Amino acid sequence: MFFEPKHKRLALSSSPGQLNKAYKKSERVLKKVARCGDEQELAAVMERHRDIEYALLFQKTPNFNKRKKKYDKETN
Repeated sequence: MFFEPKHKRLALSSSPGQLNKAYKKSERVLKKVARCGDEQELAAVMERHRDIEYALLFQKTPNFNKRKKKYDKETN
């Protein structure tokens, strides 16, 4: 399975605009942490960055629209 459940949940619960904003912010944080050299913090920031990126990619798949309709029905 390419997309993990956490990527799918994030994609379903966020708008593309929210994810794009979060992605750009995580990129800035990633660069800042990389300059510090703290590998443990870098790994944590990179994981968050990757989760956001995968959520954005999942939103572009045909499967997303099917799940989004089901998710919207469940949350309303």
